[in-house]
Amino acid sequence: MNRTQLQKNSSETGKCVIYVMSRDQRVSQNHALLYAIKEAESKKLPIYVVFFYYSKVKSRGYRHYKFMFEGLSEVSENLKTLNIPFLFFDHNKLVELNKLNPESVYFDFSPLRGPRAVKSNFSETTAASVKVVDTHNIIPVWVISDKEEFAAYTIRSKIHKQIKRYLDEDFPGFSKLEKVDVPKIDAEVFPTSEYFEKLLVSFPKEGLYKPEFIGGYKNARNQLELFIDEKLKDYDELRNDPTKNNQSDLSPYLHFGQISSLEIVKELLKLSNSSLENILKKESLSKEEQSISAFIEELVVRKELSDNFCYYNENYDSIKGVKPWAKATLLEHQSDKREYIYSQEELEFAKTYDPAWNAAQIQMIQTGKMHGYMRMYWCKKILEWTKSPEEAVDIAVYLNDKYSLDGYDPNGYVGILWSIGGVHDRQWFDRPIFGKVRYMNYGGLKRKFDIKKYETKFASLR
Repeated sequence: MNRTQLQKNSSETGKCVIYVMSRDQRVSQNHALLYAIKEAESKKLPIYVVFFYYSKVKSRGYRHYKFMFEGLSEVSENLKTLNIPFLFFDHNKLVELNKLNPESVYFDFSPLRGPRAVKSNFSETTAASVKVVDTHNIIPVWVISDKEEFAAYTIRSKIHKQIKRYLDEDFPGFSKLEKVDVPKIDAEVFPTSEYFEKLLVSFPKEGLYKPEFIGGYKNARNQLELFIDEKLKDYDELRNDPTKNNQSDLSPYLHFGQISSLEIVKELLKLSNSSLENILKKESLSKEEQSISAFIEELVVRKELSDNFCYYNENYDSIKGVKPWAKATLLEHQSDKREYIYSQEELEFAKTYDPAWNAAQIQMIQTGKMHGYMRMYWCKKILEWTKSPEEAVDIAVYLNDKYSLDGYDPNGYVGILWSIGGVHDRQWFDRPIFGKVRYMNYGGLKRKFDIKKYETKFASLR
């Protein structure tokens, strides 16, 4: 199954094949690595895996780098076992790749503007062929659709038509390659956990952060097995209750590409006696199979819809990216009286009158993750408490990217624009501030679950 997009074609010969690992920080089920190895073997060339380290990415801090470094140290160990050199570069040294004289350079896929610009800029500086491999999605984003999809229902049928052939695809295991010498180059070769610990010192520790997740593929697998053993059966029933902790908690691992959604779906389908078709159509399913179906909807349809949106909409993290109807209704209600107006700082440190909202913000600060249902409420209240939709989106993006381990992600940006600007949603009854964008309130939380229990758990920053 071809997951490759040719960014630059070249007839030049070179001395190696390179895979630039970025969004998909793993060895297991990594098609970009697989394709690079296959080309290297067919041309009898050495292969190098490289990673470019960006020490300053907006508000990204200690928690993100700690989680990422934990995963990369495992990647380094796994590649060393396979005799594939792993080179760790400072991001300013991208041109160093050309000193290796590559014939082909593979990148993994991201729909976000930063990674896309890196690939584009590098293509202009190299004589090598440049190829992009979507190993993050089960179906490559450009295969599913050639346009921005309107909503989940418009992309769902396209995914359902194609998913089986991607799930049936065999992924061969990696064999140990012949050991190669690494040319002299300004990079750390096979960085160790000790090396990453030294890098981490440059980021101020966050006293309020109490990490619940450890990065890396092994820990991602442990989290998956915990989900299957203890949470899956009741996932469909309890996933939207923040007092039950019945979500998979796989999003940090998926964001950093430490495990693939393809591998997760295959593991879940092993537990089902129903056909894939019945799972997707939700027909004649056991309770556990209903949960598998609900989880696949989130992991595949919603996740790949987010990549689709960010790939085809350059304003994916701005109110400019919402539909015309949403822009019109929000503009019409922009001057509506707000009962409360909070500054970014007041929101950041959970200083609002709403204990549920404060608890959600505190959960994200302390654990690096906010319950998915509460994230929708959290986002909509920011619209209600700020002077404009533009400001609301900017603050939501800032807070989510700074504190959530799965920040800087298509899912996060689309979730924010869904909550504030109705992206992938329908128009609702007109009301103050929100206009025709879907509304949520505290009363709804109280009706759905024991919100006081959630508030008590995350009652203060401590």
